[in-house]
Amino acid sequence: MPRLPRIIPAAMTAALMFFNSLSAEPNALRQDVATLGPSLVVDRAARTFSFFDERKGGVGLREAAFGLEADGKLLRPSEAAELYWQGPGDGRATRDAPVELRMRFNRPKLEWTVRWSILPDGSVAKISSTIENIGSDGIKLRKCRLAEVSAERGEVVLGDLAERAVALLYSGWHNVGLPRRLAALAPGRTAKTLLQTYNPHSQTALQLGFLTFDRVNTEHRAVWNKEKAKLVVDSYCDFEGYELKPGAEVDSETLTLELSDDPIRSLENWASRAAEHYRPRIWPETPAGWVGWAWVDPFHVECYEDVVRRNAAAIEKKLSGLGVKYIWVSIGNLADHLPGNWLDWNQESFPTGPEKLVADLRRQGLTLGLWIAPFWISDHSPAERIERLRPAMLCRDGTLLQSNERWGMGPGHLLPPDKRPRMFLLDPTHPLVERHLRQVFAAYRQWGVRYYMIDFLYGISGSTPGTYRYDDYHDRSVISGPELYRRGLKIVSDAVGEDTYLLSSTGPTIQNVGLVDGARVGVDYGDGRPLTREDYFYPGTFVINNPAFWTSHRPATNAMATSFFLHRQLFLADSGNLLTLDKPCSLADAQISATIFGINGSPMMLGDDIDRMADERLAMVKKCLPRLPEAARSLDLFECPEPDYPKLFHLPVKTAWDRWDLVALFNYDSSPRTADVDLKRLGLDADGEYVVWDFWNERFDEVCRGKLRLTAGPQSVKLVRLSRRRPHPWLVSTDMHVRQGQAEIEDCSWDAATGTLRFRARRPAGERGNVFLLAPPGWEAAEPRGLWLAKDGRRASQALIVRCALDFSGKAVEKSVRFAPWKNQ
Repeated sequence: MPRLPRIIPAAMTAALMFFNSLSAEPNALRQDVATLGPSLVVDRAARTFSFFDERKGGVGLREAAFGLEADGKLLRPSEAAELYWQGPGDGRATRDAPVELRMRFNRPKLEWTVRWSILPDGSVAKISSTIENIGSDGIKLRKCRLAEVSAERGEVVLGDLAERAVALLYSGWHNVGLPRRLAALAPGRTAKTLLQTYNPHSQTALQLGFLTFDRVNTEHRAVWNKEKAKLVVDSYCDFEGYELKPGAEVDSETLTLELSDDPIRSLENWASRAAEHYRPRIWPETPAGWVGWAWVDPFHVECYEDVVRRNAAAIEKKLSGLGVKYIWVSIGNLADHLPGNWLDWNQESFPTGPEKLVADLRRQGLTLGLWIAPFWISDHSPAERIERLRPAMLCRDGTLLQSNERWGMGPGHLLPPDKRPRMFLLDPTHPLVERHLRQVFAAYRQWGVRYYMIDFLYGISGSTPGTYRYDDYHDRSVISGPELYRRGLKIVSDAVGEDTYLLSSTGPTIQNVGLVDGARVGVDYGDGRPLTREDYFYPGTFVINNPAFWTSHRPATNAMATSFFLHRQLFLADSGNLLTLDKPCSLADAQISATIFGINGSPMMLGDDIDRMADERLAMVKKCLPRLPEAARSLDLFECPEPDYPKLFHLPVKTAWDRWDLVALFNYDSSPRTADVDLKRLGLDADGEYVVWDFWNERFDEVCRGKLRLTAGPQSVKLVRLSRRRPHPWLVSTDMHVRQGQAEIEDCSWDAATGTLRFRARRPAGERGNVFLLAPPGWEAAEPRGLWLAKDGRRASQALIVRCALDFSGKAVEKSVRFAPWKNQ
């Protein structure tokens, strides 16, 4: 980084301030300033900064401090031997004129440069910094504090009744957290990368979000100080003892601040900025495949290969043309079902071998996918393998790190619990590990594997979530945490090939940007387990009737609500995992599962035994196929802080022939729930009239105006489609896909001259379905043959509902329905 022309001694700072006509009055920042947007002002006298919006009473961040921990000391600007300021004299950063402060410290000898600027849109502040070692000794870096409001100094201003405000502290990994009341932060909580606050009373949304997060651990520590009734915040990137060599420099991560009146939009804005910065490749399709496990135990009851082949044949026969492309084999392909035995094929579970299995699946239009935990190796692996990789294992306090859990799959479950396998954690910075992984994935690629779920990544991710904190690894030029973690991900990403779908799991989420195609942002929704007596699932293979259970609905909708803004911005946000809905799941549970996958835009693996499942439940699976890319956004994420949960989701649907809106109300409680939704929140005209169609009940509900009222029964879902009411007949729903027209209707038009509604539909050969039309009062079917006609007997409606039954033969079905004006005599 080029040096600035000169360093100015601290003693000359006052003269410089006078020269720049900067008021030294401590309260200068509190003066009202008429601005077009939030202001970012650096107070050179107090050596703090503020980001606030005078239009809304000065809400924002006031008099925030900054500091750097180096060699065990907290360095503040007031302790710098020399300072150099650059930027507008009044300290007000603009889009064209940033503010920069360079500080030189003697103990330790370093220069720290902090920059404040406003992004081009004028509403977002950006803070970045660079640390340079100008001494002759290495310097150990810890927290680089870019925005700090303490109990004694500074303030987070959220408007009146701030104690009622909520905060979403993003967890940074797949175990998501929901918004909390600020008062619930009294013990203190830590967010990874992103902290979003919202005060519904003042409609103030303040976001602190790191724009970059690929090298250094980024955190926000939030504490509610009860005594002073204020929010204490510390936003920092933690170098975790990284040693900066003499003459070297390193950038901190970049922090952004945003003020708005809509926290949901702020989350989406942050993801857009991060996507623009990293420019990740986004997988064009939304994958669908099969993994099974819910109702069949391929480990103890049936041969795994038989189960795979049965279901592959069933998919080819029953789901052909609906986009199911992958068969995901998990663990059963490994000898002894043991992590680390990646190339030791399990001949008992898969007797024909990998090459023949891949070839046979390919002839059925399917691709083999595998589960792998690439940075794990079992302590029950062959001794030669362990010894070869021992120099490349992560350590802490001189001891090899091992997994906390013991492995209970395969023969391991027959051992006493304290004798079962544990996993060593491999160091991705060591050349041995890179060679090991490239060998494994080269073999898999030669077999024809083109899909992976790479699991238990938290073993090498360090600070996120912090389960395994290593302090010894091979390449110390790499910063522990995100940079080391991403070094490992890049090895895998490069090795699998660009034509291979890579899904991360059980580890960081946003830190994966640019290195994976999909990230599991939730837990194992819809998953089953083998019949193992020690497992909670036993004596079953699947758990039902508990929506809060970790493989059930509530964690899945929580994941969708807290990650929708990441979807197709940083990667495909896999909030769903498996769609499992066969009996004995209740019909209501099956509808919940299908609704989740119908609106989440997520990749979808099938958990049911497709070969044996009930026909009516298979029909529900088809309503989620093919996969469609858009994800629903949460409407009430910031209105339902813990211990409550988000229930309302909205998905606008746009096609070449129309647009409509899907709204879902999930109710996991034991009593009915009613919710009112202002149509303005959906981006709709408050004075417009909209047709409401209840998807699962296949019912025309009402024509609403201004407000939509939804009621969901106990442990059920209500999914409705809203479309603009026309003065003529129009298509209002189908029963073929949860999106109700996006996947299966290619075109729809109204010919006013002939009174004809025409539409074109397409589904795979052999499929059947229905299209529903609504004609306002005053219309009749001119040619009723082959139509199901029903008059709405409610006095306020009197509409005509028309059902058109369709049979598909592989080609598009074109349908014309002619109507005529009719006057009730």
